[in-house]
Amino acid sequence: MKKTISAIIIILIIAFIWGNSYQSKSDTTHFSMFFTTHIQILLIKIGLHPNLNIMNTYVRKLAHLTEFMALGAIIYYTFKQFFKTHIGKKSILLAICIATLDEMIQIYIPGRTSSGIDVLIDTTGSIIGILIIKGLLKLKLH
Repeated sequence: MKKTISAIIIILIIAFIWGNSYQSKSDTTHFSMFFTTHIQILLIKIGLHPNLNIMNTYVRKLAHLTEFMALGAIIYYTFKQFFKTHIGKKSILLAICIATLDEMIQIYIPGRTSSGIDVLIDTTGSIIGILIIKGLLKLKLH
């Protein structure tokens, strides 16, 4: 049961990530700008005045990082139930494959481009997620 639920969560996260990749550039920009403008309002209240377009780039990259952080964590958690060795390496490898496919999808979407930098950001997010879940699982054992 636990394995099935974990696998379903992985599939849902991948569907979310790839679903975003199938959206047009204008749709994803509109969506990220929604968050960016709200963050900008908060920053202005504390005396900062960031450039909206530059800030939107960071918001988009942070979204990549956090999506793959969640994915990396649940992949590691799931793989721990199936494998005894090299769980981290296997988890990272799968995350890299998913990130690469994500960027390949975007090649075929009007206005979208593929980015090796995004694969690196996604991989970094996965590694962070793996390290967090690994640490939490160790704490649970002690």
